Amino acid sequence: MRLYEERNQKREIQCGYCHHEGHNKRHCPTMKAHWENNPQVHVTYDHSSLIGIDKTMFPVHYQNYWGDDSAKVQFRSHWQYMKQRFAPKAETKTKKRRKAKCGFCGSTAHNRRNCNKLKNFVYVLKETNKAYRAAFYDKFVEGMGLGAGALVSAHGYDGEAMGIVTSFPTEQIMFTNLLRTWSEYHTRAKMTINLQGNNLKVNLGNDCFRADIYHGDVERFGIWLPMYSNWGRINGVVSPAPNRPTKEWFLGQTPCFEWIVKKRDQMTLVAAFHSIIKEFYPHDNLRTKLGAKCYDHHYPR
Repeated sequence: MRLYEERNQKREIQCGYCHHEGHNKRHCPTMKAHWENNPQVHVTYDHSSLIGIDKTMFPVHYQNYWGDDSAKVQFRSHWQYMKQRFAPKAETKTKKRRKAKCGFCGSTAHNRRNCNKLKNFVYVLKETNKAYRAAFYDKFVEGMGLGAGALVSAHGYDGEAMGIVTSFPTEQIMFTNLLRTWSEYHTRAKMTINLQGNNLKVNLGNDCFRADIYHGDVERFGIWLPMYSNWGRINGVVSPAPNRPTKEWFLGQTPCFEWIVKKRDQMTLVAAFHSIIKEFYPHDNLRTKLGAKCYDHHYPR
């Protein structure tokens, strides 16, 4: 999924106050200088008395669009933040340290390392994904003959044409393919079709099949509905892939769900996955695995 795929990408920090890169507003030297140079507004804000605040606080590119008033607006919008950040604070009693709790389920009795709900949820994800891949194999690989080497009818840059599948993303086929592409949990499964000499990338998760050739009867697609649209690329498989993998091998490909449960809590993940889990999870113990509170919240009777 996208959150996992981009885990090693470095994100450039940009300050929310001066918009320069390399620091955030907590460590912004411009903000601190503006506060120190305007002591007359430390108690009561007075927009007209601000001094030394102009558009030069922004990067050069921003200065083409923002003027001195924009800089003062930034100061005004961050005035309360600066007051809390830089103004002297009265002595306060030391707060008691909060008791540590599990970042996944919220319990104070353990942490993520010893969380049984986390382990149970990883099991749910793996079983859901295995069942999804089994259904995908039956419908598209075995049923349609989709795979590397398949001859397909598709909609290309110059209209309808015949093409051949040159690469098939076996390892990226997961139940998270069905999530919308803007979701950080969406997994891109890009299949490449050589169509009239052009390599066409098709996302097997969203809008990859033409729905209009089914005369608008999209209701019968069920959970696969996100894969069909009027903008889809594939009309159908003309000749099946010559060397399709066995179902046993196909189901043996398992993604790493252990990483994702270390970054998000249970309620957040179940909120994102609950409809697909309900559709594909193959066992009748889902309430036990998720816990009664979580299950009843996402699957009300």
